[in-house]
Amino acid sequence: MAPALSNWVALALLMAAAAAILDAPGLLLVATVTLAYGSITRLWTRFGIQRISYQRQLGADRAVAGDSVPLDVTIWNRKPLPLPWVGAEDLVSEGLTIRERPLLERAEERMGREILDNAWALGWYERVIRHFHLDNLRRGVYEFGPVRLRVRDILGRDAVDETIERPATLVVGPRTVPVHLPDRQIAPLGDRRARRSLFADPALYGGVRPFQPGDSLRRVHWRATARLGTPVSRRYEPARGREVVMAVDVQTLEEAQYWDEEAFEELCIVAASLGRRLLDDGATVGLAAASYTGTTQRYAWLAPQAGLGHVSRIEGLLARIGPLSSGPFGSLLTWMTRRVPPGATVTVLSARDPRSLLGVLRRLRRSGYAVQLVSAGPDGQRHVVAARRAGLDALSAQVTPNARAAEALLLAG
Repeated sequence: MAPALSNWVALALLMAAAAAILDAPGLLLVATVTLAYGSITRLWTRFGIQRISYQRQLGADRAVAGDSVPLDVTIWNRKPLPLPWVGAEDLVSEGLTIRERPLLERAEERMGREILDNAWALGWYERVIRHFHLDNLRRGVYEFGPVRLRVRDILGRDAVDETIERPATLVVGPRTVPVHLPDRQIAPLGDRRARRSLFADPALYGGVRPFQPGDSLRRVHWRATARLGTPVSRRYEPARGREVVMAVDVQTLEEAQYWDEEAFEELCIVAASLGRRLLDDGATVGLAAASYTGTTQRYAWLAPQAGLGHVSRIEGLLARIGPLSSGPFGSLLTWMTRRVPPGATVTVLSARDPRSLLGVLRRLRRSGYAVQLVSAGPDGQRHVVAARRAGLDALSAQVTPNARAAEALLLAG
């Protein structure tokens, strides 16, 4: 027998004995009611939390800053015992704006988390769905769970509770906007586009062409030849081999313990937009930053890859980095040389004065890397002038009208 029920039974028996000794029918009635209450509440204590289904359904697990994502919370009492009160305390990351719950209570036991609190009165086998909306999402990674479920009895007394994990993650990447260039014939970064090449990339299949003398038999497309009735050879796109690694300087101010939030968000938009443009232009793109991403790695790193499918990976990594540096930016650039071969383009995205980086950038260039600086922030144009005086290739980047309502990225010399 459970301790709570034993206490109620002992109290009821004590009152019944006292009623018999004192010949007090009223006390006997109270003892009977007490015994009945203790027995009935045992139902919610023992069975109340069983067969309760709590589900949290996000409309998407990835979004872009400024989006609105629906969130559905479902509670289902899957048993014949009605529940006078059942509550759910769902932990969510700070920074979320829930349209239907503008004020959330901060979770004292979990730093950086808030409580999405819900309560219902459920009949037997009743299911209820509540619809919420996460509005004006900001760049970042938001975690959901665990969830604490609580059940009360018919008198409102806490009967039983249980904690379930129900983990979920929402990754909100920065916006990607169109890139406007001073010269449309020049790729946004790196070398000019390769229209012809002495070599072909066998991974870039481009269709078929008529068979020409000198074509290898391995290059003949036999199925297409049989279908067309004339010999044809496989055609491959020219090998362009343009590899660009964007190195994001997350430290926006010279004092490492402070940062300019607007400038940092602008840097993330610049990185995402340039990454998409480069991938669309046929380049192989990687990303690096001296920032923690919630893992044991000191640096945020995304190996160079090609294809527009790589955009979501770039946005995902940019969602995870923050404005606090995990180490000197120069150390990151040196670390990258062990992962990026000479001949690649290292594009530095920074909002700081580049003069403190001139030494390491010159060493990169002497090691065989093409080095470019893209300077963002309010002093971007002035930093470009300083970089060019030092002999570096540099462009200024301006997000218009601002980082909150970004519509375009302007690159200027």
